[in-house]
Amino acid sequence: MKNSTQNSIRNLSVAILVIGGLTLIYTYVQMISQLWLNNFITPMTWNPDIKGWQIFILAGRFVGVTLLYVLCCIFLYRINQGLKNGEIFPESNIPIIRWTALVAALLAFVHSNYDAVVKGESVFMLDSNTILIPLIVLLFSGLYKMAYLAAKDSKLAI
Repeated sequence: MKNSTQNSIRNLSVAILVIGGLTLIYTYVQMISQLWLNNFITPMTWNPDIKGWQIFILAGRFVGVTLLYVLCCIFLYRINQGLKNGEIFPESNIPIIRWTALVAALLAFVHSNYDAVVKGESVFMLDSNTILIPLIVLLFSGLYKMAYLAAKDSKLAI
């Protein structure tokens, strides 16, 4: 692969990691502010009847955002290492994309319930994004696997 293409992918990877890191930090600051500082626009209202649900949603948001960023880092690292070794689509990224679909389902579910939990409301919401986003990510996982197999066949043919 051409050096300019590898440099472009490396630069794009760095940009994605920086923007993702800033988003991760913003999410952490927002949650800390809502939970402990009470100076956020909507401070956390604890409801004793649904406290376990509130903790689950808050922990789900924290863990989900962190896992999504870690999976993104692993994916981009493997892409860049594969390009250095002449492998366009590393096979080891296929399970990473599938795990990302699971994390995306968790985050979509948490996102649909987060505002109600912060306000202390006893509401359970399930929207179409909870199912649609993971399905789209799984579709990309299948496309990535097909691209990996095509690249593998292309190497064998040469």
